[in-house]
Amino acid sequence: MSDTEQEWKPNPRRPQSTMAQAFSLALDNAFMLDSDVDHLTQSIEQKKQMMTIQARELEALQAKIREAEERLNRDKSDEQPSSQANGRGGSSSADQEGRGSTDSAATSHDLDVGEDHGKAKETS
Repeated sequence: MSDTEQEWKPNPRRPQSTMAQAFSLALDNAFMLDSDVDHLTQSIEQKKQMMTIQARELEALQAKIREAEERLNRDKSDEQPSSQANGRGGSSSADQEGRGSTDSAATSHDLDVGEDHGKAKETS
């Protein structure tokens, strides 16, 4: 084909005949020049790329989960000997906090009781 034939476009002032349009469509169908196969191929390639990307992301997330599980297991194994040592004496230190402590925080009730004792001393 020459360059003039490749660059040829129908003249907008002169419509293309239906016979020419049908022949053009038949050629396109016969040689799959304007086919859905190209679109399907592109779609498949895009989906393959997306699958590859998602597989990599999944592997990265699984690696992070494995690392977190390993850290959690290490932390649990590190805590078990220390909690067993504390457990031998009866209750753990968390249970003993605030019980029978002389340095416990004051409550509003403690303030009310203190004011009552002060008033009783003033009247006596």
